[in-house]
Amino acid sequence: MNGNKKAMVYEKLRRRIIEGELRPGLPINEADFAREHSVSKTPIREALRQLERDGLVENVPGRGSTISHIRPQDIREVLELREIIETGAAKRAARLRENEELGRKREECRKLLESEQASGKYVHEWGSWEDVHLCIVKALGNQMLVDLYSGLQDRIHRIRSHYGQRFTQRRLHEILTEHAAILDAIMAGDSDGAEQSVQKHLRNAGAFLIQLTAPERE
Repeated sequence: MNGNKKAMVYEKLRRRIIEGELRPGLPINEADFAREHSVSKTPIREALRQLERDGLVENVPGRGSTISHIRPQDIREVLELREIIETGAAKRAARLRENEELGRKREECRKLLESEQASGKYVHEWGSWEDVHLCIVKALGNQMLVDLYSGLQDRIHRIRSHYGQRFTQRRLHEILTEHAAILDAIMAGDSDGAEQSVQKHLRNAGAFLIQLTAPERE
């Protein structure tokens, strides 16, 4: 029973951290969390230890636990891992070419860009469109790779949840355009172009995000 409670608390807290409900730097009060989840402090402590191993909680001796900060180095490391995985995945997906889901994503992207041209306004919504990267990884049909990449997604989503509201309309437009270039290259069978487009996209993302972190540096 305690194991079930710990798993339940862990999943709820993990989701709240990833979605930004529990903000970076927030002090953790075990008693408050226990009341919120209708459990004793024991499963809370067990869940917090797991979250600390995940890098979502940090413990400062003498000061207690807090929700971990998102540091520039964290962003760089996530993007470096993404570049290693996603450039290779895009290159291989281009060699395979035929993939209905990627074709649908490309069509969705084309319509959004056409809407921008017609309205004169930038069009971008966070949500299902952002799983384009996962779709590229899934296109290879390698479940071990999907599982490996999925392990990064909590960190990707957390960064997006934290900084998403600060993205400029211009950057949102650039994201859509960069996604289009990636998908165009894949659907055209241009493996080198797909690799280069992913690399450009992720490096642009990194430059923009690091810029956003500058006021938060201690």
